[in-house]
Amino acid sequence: MNAIDIQAQAEALERLSVRHIQEKNWQALEDMLDPACQFVSSTGSYDRASAMTLMKEMNLGEVGFKDFKVTQAGDNLIVSFWICAIEYRDGKQLSSSYSPRLSVWKKSSDTWKCIAYADLIDS
Repeated sequence: MNAIDIQAQAEALERLSVRHIQEKNWQALEDMLDPACQFVSSTGSYDRASAMTLMKEMNLGEVGFKDFKVTQAGDNLIVSFWICAIEYRDGKQLSSSYSPRLSVWKKSSDTWKCIAYADLIDS
């Protein structure tokens, strides 16, 4: 893949995963996550199951993306970007300002699976 294709693929993966959260399509989201996937946020570090529980409690509204940066390291895509969203966690609206994210995707066969995700929004 060339750099343009890699960039487009990474952006599509991020946008699709967010759409699954917005639509509460949990099975499709789980299918995008490697069983060993780890998540980190300002509230702690989570395994895949714990992160899914948190995401299911989230009510995610309109989302904006900007400043995607993507690098490829072997079978991995490393993606950093900024996201803003109307998001509620524990009944409290979080900041709708842009905040950084970082994800790592691993290619297995013809499928990309998220193996790590950092949510750097202030809680």
